Amino acid sequence: MSDNPGHVLASAVAAEIVKFRSLQGDLQAIRQDLSTVMAQETENEMVLLELEWMTEHQKDGNTSNNHVYKQLGPVLVRQDLTEATQTVQKRLEFIRSEKQRLEKKASDTENSGNALAQKIHQKQAGLQQTTAAA
Repeated sequence: MSDNPGHVLASAVAAEIVKFRSLQGDLQAIRQDLSTVMAQETENEMVLLELEWMTEHQKDGNTSNNHVYKQLGPVLVRQDLTEATQTVQKRLEFIRSEKQRLEKKASDTENSGNALAQKIHQKQAGLQQTTAAA
């Protein structure tokens, strides 16, 4: 029965469909990670804007509050405004590089999925031709 061309093609199509579904699951996970990274980017951009606002107002002569506080566990730790700004800028650089990596990975996975879908379609067409000829 394994010599039956229709059976062989049907098995090949089924195997490709399993791979395609796996790729779709991977793509969904990548998109979820990308969504998380984009939310982190937005949050950190807002923090940077607030820190820049504080820096501008500090230049206007208001130097009484040149520190910010960051939370480390249950404790608030005083941090210099310049140091906090630099930390957020570095964090944004990392987040943006991670975002680019995930976008490329998503694009590559989509391209692989499209190629696999086309391959499945071709195999299904071959299966239909084999079945019609039998």
